[in-house]
Amino acid sequence: MSLTAVRRMLIPPLLMLAAFVGFATGQEATGKDSGEAARAEVLKLDDQFNEAVMAKDQDALERILADGLSWIARGDRLNKDQMIADVLSENLHFKSLIHDSVLVQIFGNTAVVTGHSTSILEYKGKLFNSPRLFTTVYVKMDGRWRMVAHHVSELVKQ
Repeated sequence: MSLTAVRRMLIPPLLMLAAFVGFATGQEATGKDSGEAARAEVLKLDDQFNEAVMAKDQDALERILADGLSWIARGDRLNKDQMIADVLSENLHFKSLIHDSVLVQIFGNTAVVTGHSTSILEYKGKLFNSPRLFTTVYVKMDGRWRMVAHHVSELVKQ
Protein backbone atom coordinates (compact mmCIF):
# COMPACT_ATOMS: atom_id res chain seq x y z
CA MET A 1 0.00 0.00 0.00
CA SER A 2 1.37 3.42 -0.92
CA LEU A 3 1.97 6.22 1.57
CA THR A 4 -0.72 8.30 -0.12
CA ALA A 5 -3.28 5.52 0.33
CA VAL A 6 -2.37 5.18 4.02
CA ARG A 7 -2.75 8.95 4.49
CA ARG A 8 -6.18 8.86 2.80
CA MET A 9 -7.28 6.11 5.19
CA LEU A 10 -5.89 7.71 8.36
CA ILE A 11 -6.59 11.41 7.89
CA PRO A 12 -10.43 11.32 8.02
CA PRO A 13 -10.57 9.31 11.28
CA LEU A 14 -7.87 11.53 12.82
CA LEU A 15 -9.78 14.67 11.83
CA MET A 16 -12.94 13.23 13.38
CA LEU A 17 -11.02 12.35 16.55
CA ALA A 18 -9.55 15.86 16.74
CA ALA A 19 -13.02 17.39 16.27
CA PHE A 20 -14.45 15.13 18.97
CA VAL A 21 -11.66 15.97 21.43
CA GLY A 22 -12.15 19.68 20.73
CA PHE A 23 -15.91 19.34 21.25
CA ALA A 24 -15.45 17.37 24.48
CA THR A 25 -12.93 19.88 25.81
CA GLY A 26 -15.30 22.71 24.94
CA GLN A 27 -18.11 20.92 26.76
CA GLU A 28 -15.93 20.44 29.83
CA ALA A 29 -14.99 24.11 29.90
CA THR A 30 -18.63 25.10 29.48
CA GLY A 31 -19.59 22.74 32.32
CA LYS A 32 -16.89 24.21 34.54
CA ASP A 33 -17.98 27.75 33.63
CA SER A 34 -21.63 26.95 34.35
CA GLY A 35 -20.60 25.39 37.68
CA GLU A 36 -18.78 28.58 38.62
CA ALA A 37 -21.78 30.65 37.55
CA ALA A 38 -24.08 28.45 39.64
CA ARG A 39 -21.76 28.80 42.66
CA ALA A 40 -21.83 32.57 42.29
CA GLU A 41 -25.65 32.58 41.99
CA VAL A 42 -26.04 30.41 45.08
CA LEU A 43 -23.59 32.48 47.15
CA LYS A 44 -25.45 35.64 46.15
CA LEU A 45 -28.79 34.07 47.08
CA ASP A 46 -27.36 32.82 50.39
CA ASP A 47 -26.23 36.39 51.16
CA GLN A 48 -29.70 37.67 50.23
CA PHE A 49 -31.22 35.10 52.58
CA ASN A 50 -28.98 36.23 55.44
CA GLU A 51 -29.87 39.86 54.74
CA ALA A 52 -33.58 38.96 54.65
CA VAL A 53 -33.31 37.25 58.05
CA MET A 54 -31.57 40.26 59.58
CA ALA A 55 -34.07 42.70 58.04
CA LYS A 56 -37.08 40.43 58.74
CA ASP A 57 -37.98 40.74 55.04
CA GLN A 58 -40.96 38.43 54.56
CA ASP A 59 -41.19 38.89 50.78
CA ALA A 60 -37.55 37.87 50.28
CA LEU A 61 -37.94 34.89 52.61
CA GLU A 62 -41.07 33.74 50.72
CA ARG A 63 -39.14 34.00 47.44
CA ILE A 64 -35.99 32.19 48.65
CA LEU A 65 -37.46 29.38 50.76
CA ALA A 66 -39.04 26.37 49.02
CA ASP A 67 -42.50 25.24 50.11
CA GLY A 68 -41.12 21.91 51.34
CA LEU A 69 -38.35 23.51 53.43
CA SER A 70 -36.86 21.47 56.28
CA TRP A 71 -35.12 23.80 58.76
CA ILE A 72 -33.29 22.09 61.63
CA ALA A 73 -31.59 24.27 64.23
CA ARG A 74 -31.43 24.79 67.99
CA GLY A 75 -33.41 21.62 68.70
CA ASP A 76 -36.35 22.52 66.42
CA ARG A 77 -37.45 21.22 63.03
CA LEU A 78 -39.45 23.86 61.20
CA ASN A 79 -41.22 24.12 57.86
CA LYS A 80 -41.24 27.23 55.70
CA ASP A 81 -44.18 28.92 57.42
CA GLN A 82 -42.82 28.20 60.90
CA MET A 83 -39.36 29.45 59.99
CA ILE A 84 -40.70 32.69 58.53
CA ALA A 85 -42.94 33.16 61.58
CA ASP A 86 -39.91 32.74 63.85
CA VAL A 87 -37.94 35.33 61.90
CA LEU A 88 -40.81 37.84 61.88
CA SER A 89 -41.62 37.35 65.56
CA GLU A 90 -39.26 38.00 68.42
CA ASN A 91 -38.53 34.24 68.68
CA LEU A 92 -35.41 34.68 66.56
CA HIS A 93 -33.21 37.73 66.87
CA PHE A 94 -29.69 37.86 65.39
CA LYS A 95 -27.26 40.10 67.23
CA SER A 96 -24.58 39.31 64.64
CA LEU A 97 -24.50 37.05 61.58
CA ILE A 98 -21.01 35.87 60.70
CA HIS A 99 -20.19 32.91 58.46
CA ASP A 100 -16.77 31.79 57.29
CA SER A 101 -15.18 28.84 55.51
CA VAL A 102 -18.20 28.74 53.21
CA LEU A 103 -17.99 26.10 50.48
CA VAL A 104 -20.50 25.61 47.65
CA GLN A 105 -20.66 22.33 45.74
CA ILE A 106 -22.88 21.97 42.68
CA PHE A 107 -24.48 18.64 41.74
CA GLY A 108 -26.61 19.29 38.65
CA ASN A 109 -29.61 21.31 39.85
CA THR A 110 -28.63 20.97 43.53
CA ALA A 111 -26.21 23.12 45.51
CA VAL A 112 -24.84 22.19 48.92
CA VAL A 113 -23.49 25.07 51.00
CA THR A 114 -21.43 24.26 54.09
CA GLY A 115 -19.70 26.54 56.49
CA HIS A 116 -18.82 27.67 59.99
CA SER A 117 -20.85 30.25 61.91
CA THR A 118 -19.90 32.42 64.85
CA SER A 119 -23.20 34.27 64.76
CA ILE A 120 -24.73 35.39 68.02
CA LEU A 121 -28.47 35.05 68.29
CA GLU A 122 -31.30 34.85 70.71
CA TYR A 123 -33.91 32.15 70.10
CA LYS A 124 -37.00 31.89 72.26
CA GLY A 125 -35.26 33.88 74.97
CA LYS A 126 -32.08 31.76 75.00
CA LEU A 127 -28.73 33.14 73.89
CA PHE A 128 -26.76 31.05 71.35
CA ASN A 129 -23.16 32.16 70.99
CA SER A 130 -21.31 28.87 70.50
CA PRO A 131 -19.73 28.24 67.11
CA ARG A 132 -21.76 26.10 64.73
CA LEU A 133 -21.39 24.19 61.49
CA PHE A 134 -24.17 24.49 58.95
CA THR A 135 -25.38 22.85 55.77
CA THR A 136 -27.84 24.51 53.44
CA VAL A 137 -29.24 22.80 50.35
CA TYR A 138 -30.57 24.75 47.36
CA VAL A 139 -32.35 23.22 44.38
CA LYS A 140 -32.90 25.00 41.08
CA MET A 141 -36.65 24.86 40.43
CA ASP A 142 -38.42 26.57 37.56
CA GLY A 143 -35.21 28.39 36.64
CA ARG A 144 -34.32 29.74 40.10
CA TRP A 145 -32.55 28.52 43.20
CA ARG A 146 -34.67 27.81 46.30
CA MET A 147 -33.57 26.74 49.77
CA VAL A 148 -34.98 23.26 50.52
CA ALA A 149 -33.04 22.29 53.66
CA HIS A 150 -30.92 23.85 56.38
CA HIS A 151 -29.22 22.09 59.27
CA VAL A 152 -27.14 23.53 62.09
CA SER A 153 -24.85 21.59 64.43
CA GLU A 154 -23.62 23.27 67.60
CA LEU A 155 -19.91 22.91 68.36
CA VAL A 156 -18.55 22.69 71.86
CA LYS A 157 -17.31 26.13 72.82
CA GLN A 158 -13.53 26.03 73.42
